[in-house]
Amino acid sequence: MKALTLWQPWASLVTMGEKQVETRCWSTKYRGELAIHAAAKLPPRWLGESRWGQEFGNELADVMHLRRGRVDTAIRDLLPYGCILGVVKLVSIEETSRVREILCQRERIFGNFEDGRYAWNLELVERFEIPVPAKGQRLLWNWDRELVVAS
Repeated sequence: MKALTLWQPWASLVTMGEKQVETRCWSTKYRGELAIHAAAKLPPRWLGESRWGQEFGNELADVMHLRRGRVDTAIRDLLPYGCILGVVKLVSIEETSRVREILCQRERIFGNFEDGRYAWNLELVERFEIPVPAKGQRLLWNWDRELVVAS
């Protein structure tokens, strides 16, 4: 099965069904099931810049049922890292310029819809009750779910 590594909290947002559009600076011809892997550490501040914004923090607090202003601690302490969180289906990919105006505010806040990027439309297939430890990789990579089921 193909897998995609995402930084937290975006990996959890996808597998919670709260983020249905993942934005990337690259596209792929692949369509189908994707395991969602949470990276082993938090993104560098410059890469995860949006998570420092007040709008992002407030929306994330609401989704995670946290008191506003406590989100950064929650990201570090409550979310799983270095594991597969669930499976989604990559349904389609569009240029962000074509979709950003029709998305709800929360979806726009949780993504980077600048020009020149791609909106990956996802459908939640399964959220794992117990995350599965795994080492992630860049871009799309292969994860053998059968090995996990067999062990």
